[in-house]
Amino acid sequence: MVGTIKASVNGAKPFTLQRRRAVLVFDDPQYEGLHIEARLDVDLRTFLDLQLLAGGVDAKAEDLKQAFIMFGDKILESWNLVDEDGTELSADASGFLSLPPTLGTLILGAWTNAATSVGEASASE
Repeated sequence: MVGTIKASVNGAKPFTLQRRRAVLVFDDPQYEGLHIEARLDVDLRTFLDLQLLAGGVDAKAEDLKQAFIMFGDKILESWNLVDEDGTELSADASGFLSLPPTLGTLILGAWTNAATSVGEASASE
């Protein structure tokens, strides 16, 4: 975040919030070499909306779709994914929605674990 330094509040200099990024790492040998970069520190509104849409076993298909779209558009930054025919998959909602369900939910779960943990800006699943 770039900005000018503002006057102090109660004698303290403004604190600049640094937003972290995550590299998601997967232990499953099936995903060896998969490299996904995502925004880790999103605003609470985005985080809570995503959890509400994707939360629980009783989530509706349309809610899950909206959660995957939100992840692809607001959180996913880059990846090295190509389809089986060699076509590069875009790192956005369109590319995310083209994934097999198991991989999409695995990625979303890995990000959720990383976003709710303190410390390291990389995560393993």
